Amino acid sequence: MTAKHDMKKLVEEIYAVRDRGDVEATLALIGDDCTFRMAGNTRLSPFSTELGGHDFRQVIAQLITVWDLSNINTTRIYVDEDENMVFAHREGEVRHIPSGVSFYTEFVDKIHFSDGKPVKIVEFVDTLQVAETSQIIQIA
Repeated sequence: MTAKHDMKKLVEEIYAVRDRGDVEATLALIGDDCTFRMAGNTRLSPFSTELGGHDFRQVIAQLITVWDLSNINTTRIYVDEDENMVFAHREGEVRHIPSGVSFYTEFVDKIHFSDGKPVKIVEFVDTLQVAETSQIIQIA
């Protein structure tokens, strides 16, 4: 198997367990040396701040327990072997579990790899919709 195939397969496995809401399986597949941030304004902190270690684990666990992605589909996964990077385009209905609010959306994950494991995840989402739905900010 090629590195390209391995990266794509691991991303598909991560999404499968994440979409089922399995925090521990998701974290086990990602590993301990990864960072995460949502691309966006610092008002979305801690999500928009690059986090690793224990903070990374907490943010991923919070995202999985608060956002139901069971109706999200992976539209396409692009693998750049030269840069050891994956771009994954996903779309579908997302549900904010605490409020029960659901909406259709699209987003892209940029996942950097080293030695076959994710080391950095940057998520490009509609940050205004996330912030309003989760009441991080309120628009009058």
